[in-house]
Amino acid sequence: MARRPRNASPADPADTPDVPVPGGEPVRTIAASQVRALGDRLASLFTQYRSDRVMVEQRWLRNQRQYLGVYDPEVEVELSANRSRAYPRLTRVKCISIQSRLMNLMFPGNERNWDIDASPSPDLTPQDVMAAIREAQQRDREAGVPAGQPAPPPTPGAPGALDPGARPPAPVDDAYVEAAIRARARKDVAALRAVIDDQLQELGGDQSMDYIALNRKVVASGALYGIGLLRGPFVRTAETTRWSIDPATGQPVVARRKTYKPVFEHLPVWDFYPDLSAKTLAQMDGYFVRSVMSRSQVRALANREDFFGDLIRDYLARAPVGNYKPQQFETELRMMGVKVNVNEMKTDSGKYEVIAWHGPVAATMLRDCGVEIDDDKLGDEVDAEVWMIEGQVIKADINPWLKLGQRVQTLHAFLFDEDDTSPVGSGVPNVLRDTQMALCSSVRMMLDNASVVCGPNLELNRRLLMADQDLTSTTAYKFWYRDDEDPLTAQYPAVRSVDIKSYIPELQSIVKMFMELADVETFVGPATGGDLAQMPSEPMRTTAGASMIRGDAALPFKDIVRQFDRLTTSVIASLVAFNRQFNADVVKPGDYNVLARGATSLIAKELRALQVDQLMATLTPEDQVYIDHEKLLKARFSARDLDDMLAAPEDIKRAQAQAAQRAAQAEQMQRQMAEAELRKLLSDAFKNIAQGRKNEANADAATVRSSLDVLEQGLDHAAASTAQQPLIAAPVPDNGPGAVLGGPPQQPGGGGADALDRALAGGLAG
Repeated sequence: MARRPRNASPADPADTPDVPVPGGEPVRTIAASQVRALGDRLASLFTQYRSDRVMVEQRWLRNQRQYLGVYDPEVEVELSANRSRAYPRLTRVKCISIQSRLMNLMFPGNERNWDIDASPSPDLTPQDVMAAIREAQQRDREAGVPAGQPAPPPTPGAPGALDPGARPPAPVDDAYVEAAIRARARKDVAALRAVIDDQLQELGGDQSMDYIALNRKVVASGALYGIGLLRGPFVRTAETTRWSIDPATGQPVVARRKTYKPVFEHLPVWDFYPDLSAKTLAQMDGYFVRSVMSRSQVRALANREDFFGDLIRDYLARAPVGNYKPQQFETELRMMGVKVNVNEMKTDSGKYEVIAWHGPVAATMLRDCGVEIDDDKLGDEVDAEVWMIEGQVIKADINPWLKLGQRVQTLHAFLFDEDDTSPVGSGVPNVLRDTQMALCSSVRMMLDNASVVCGPNLELNRRLLMADQDLTSTTAYKFWYRDDEDPLTAQYPAVRSVDIKSYIPELQSIVKMFMELADVETFVGPATGGDLAQMPSEPMRTTAGASMIRGDAALPFKDIVRQFDRLTTSVIASLVAFNRQFNADVVKPGDYNVLARGATSLIAKELRALQVDQLMATLTPEDQVYIDHEKLLKARFSARDLDDMLAAPEDIKRAQAQAAQRAAQAEQMQRQMAEAELRKLLSDAFKNIAQGRKNEANADAATVRSSLDVLEQGLDHAAASTAQQPLIAAPVPDNGPGAVLGGPPQQPGGGGADALDRALAGGLAG
């Protein structure tokens, strides 16, 4: 038979197309006997897994009957025809209450129940490190942080040396590099988070099945059967349209590109055949998935490059009416519902049973089936994917993710109540079974008792009544005619009432007891179930008190939420690996830590809002530099379910740009006003100084004039006095200039100094 090139990407035939691989691989010829050997081995293993699952199927069937309100066959045969068959569906109420409560806790409003954080030591390429450093330096320049000394250039040709032309001029030390790398990692994480958010909106393959809808199926299956399953990610191709501006013409142009999107699917427990010999699902050797397909679906597999098309077409020619035969559990499920009259045992159903094995297979057997295996791995077992129809292998290949060089978990499980008795867990019906059966018995007894005592019970003496009367029923205003002439019996009534004791109050108390016991066993009471009328009244007076009491009531769900967090972590981690492979431009190299936040949403939102408000009130100006104010604002709005009031990112950027422009204009205007005020102050200061100097000059001139006037008056007075006395000639020694002002004192009556002193004294006296 001819073997065509196989697909190299993870894809599921049920709902996802292939990712084409470049051609050129030669056609190989494989012996049918080699393929048949692998099929026989896996068919035998499937028979073993199916027989091991019989006990689990019986428990799942009892859970389904309990949920639907249908008695088990062994109970049904014990119920007589004239007795009550009431079945209070307490199990259904508890399952739906738990499911609704879990969905409300794990998907609170617009918040994510997951997050992604960068690894403390991101693994980046040298080019990414240099880009991170340049971005950090650009942020420093915008923030006005001064630059330090540049780092010494690396030695050309040395190991790890970078291009000197690409080396940034800003300072680069170890601490600066680490901070720049962490900032770059946070930016990459934000981009990856946005991509995964967009992918989760259509995770089920179309717009009608998002992440929350898929998780609701998983939670419902976990609550009912004990385990909920998701499979993926598979690959779905899509064509996206993007508009851009042509630099040559300046006109918008459209660009279409092929993209790959992840797809997950809910796996019903009835189609899942695990390795029950393992203690946990993580320790399984592998598992089978059973699918019932139509002829057209099987025929579509023959057109895929990763299937043996010749074998599929040959089998369809030999089995045109199908090979599907319903198993025992399918028959019982059909009897519970509306398909009770549907004959699925007919031989020409046109359905085909396809079995897929996911687990290790001997490398030699895979090579015999045409799979390329390295010679050094022929002694190992390889994780493979093998599809069969009635023991005939129609596909054998290595796990597609391994072929891409990644190990990705493709089976994600949620165990509602994990225990050591079974790797598939237990559901709510298992916990509630005895209480449910006791409640059913109590209700049936109460109804049977009520049916007897609610109507009259009469004792009739037929010998005292006329023969033509109706003795089989009684109605209102009915007359009983006697025909008795015997005086001995005439004293007795022909019709007497018979009193039967009623036990309805006692039975009602028993019903109430089992209802309360069910609340204790399932921790779903008035507080957790939403019955506010049965809750304490005092805490309900305030919104915060009501929210706190509801939050305390939700604490028993914490362990279940943590169990679901495992599935959340597994799913988001697989999406990170998917984007690392198919969106390499978004997911940079390095480790990403996936965080499940389901358990943290147990805190009451009103209480969280109060905590945020109190935190803001206690922050000091020194604390503000450590706070991301955007995140704090989002937390305040999110705690009040007002996320839709926040503006769009582009509107925020536009408003920030406008605010920055207005702030710059205001700062410039304020600077100009300050400069004008400073110039005015300087001008006034200079004017005052000039005026002061002028005043000082005027004051000095007045002083000199006054002094001269005084001196002139003194000289005149001295001259007048001298004219009245005889002059005595005396030689005046030439002592220089100091002789007049600073020389030694002269004798009375002789010298210029004395004359000047007399002149001044005379002037002052005058």
